[in-house]
Amino acid sequence: MRIGLSTLVLLGSITLLGDSHLDSMPTLGSTPVEDELLLEPSELRGRIEAGEAEEVLTLATEVIAEIEANRTRYDEALVKPLIVFGDASRELGEYIDAINAYERARQISRLSNGLHSIEQVEAVHREAETYLELGHIGDANDSYEYIFSIYNQQFEPFSVDLLPTIFMLADWYVLIYNVFAARGLYEYATEIVDHHLERTSPENIRALQGLADTYRLERFRPLSALGQIQARIPVLYWADETPFRYHAKVNDFETGEEALVELVKIEIERPDSTPESIARAKLQLADWFTLFEKNEKAVVIYQDILATFENAESEFLTYEFGDAVPLFFPLSTSPDPQPLRLESPPITAEVGFTVDVDETGRVIQVQLDSAQPQSVLVKEFEESLKNAIYRPRFEDGEPKPRGNVKVHHTYIFFPKTD
Repeated sequence: MRIGLSTLVLLGSITLLGDSHLDSMPTLGSTPVEDELLLEPSELRGRIEAGEAEEVLTLATEVIAEIEANRTRYDEALVKPLIVFGDASRELGEYIDAINAYERARQISRLSNGLHSIEQVEAVHREAETYLELGHIGDANDSYEYIFSIYNQQFEPFSVDLLPTIFMLADWYVLIYNVFAARGLYEYATEIVDHHLERTSPENIRALQGLADTYRLERFRPLSALGQIQARIPVLYWADETPFRYHAKVNDFETGEEALVELVKIEIERPDSTPESIARAKLQLADWFTLFEKNEKAVVIYQDILATFENAESEFLTYEFGDAVPLFFPLSTSPDPQPLRLESPPITAEVGFTVDVDETGRVIQVQLDSAQPQSVLVKEFEESLKNAIYRPRFEDGEPKPRGNVKVHHTYIFFPKTD
């Protein structure tokens, strides 16, 4: 089966409606249940996020009961209300109920449309998101890889139409710091681009940026509760059905640097590039040199960027060079995995530090200013912050140290109950 890119709902993403759309929607309970079947999960998602999760859950339950009573427990019409039921359950912290609803929606979709049908992707993606929220990274990983396998069966090997799914799975691997599996997928994407698309195409830029990200994350991984899943690179093929082989090299950081150099060249060549877009491409390369302690090379590029705007006032320069800018910030916003059921509400905590940064962007001193509430994570954050790396501030074209840099960090943790 062949499906055009315009018909792919790759991630089953939810489009939130504006207020005008929400205002025009019927009030819950004001219309027959049959009419509510016409509402898309994306529309009801807007109501869930507006604080009406309990009402939406009741509505979805009524719709599901009516379909089961008048048709069967396996009717395809159940798929959308089951997804809505899952979305509302997630919002209310009932994650097991949500997963059960998504799994049932997926099973019904498979029965109605086939084992490898694209119609099931929306439910599978919701499962993946829920598992990620719970910190069940292995289950989330299985769901994302399953989505990839579905689309991989719809297109010929080495097809341009595979690029969205390749980027989807590669981005997921980056999120869980599975950098080598991600790198193999980005490499495959660059090969597809090389044979079918222009060098300056957005897809090539996307693939090269992803490659550079994997090399950076191999060396600079933030503190996170996410456990690393060592998934194997999915089997991909060339157009002649021969396997695509990629062998990841450890600490091969020059390749990441080469990807960023290529991105600078591409940006200079692109017909619609601007001085600022070129400067931003150069800035990524200079920041790379700062991260990897090649400070002399970094300063040369920073100064080249500054010279580009030296005769004009620029918010870009003020924002990027007027103060120390964090490049590697090793503090997690969610250090603890979320429990299956919320026994007590999660706590949003805040911690404040003052750091001193030298002219190379390294932190030379950390001072704890505040912590509300106190938690066992505060000391861990303090130690981790010593490894932060900043882009140094510039004054008169030269990098300068910066004292009294304020760091305000907000994170969520789940208190243990007795």
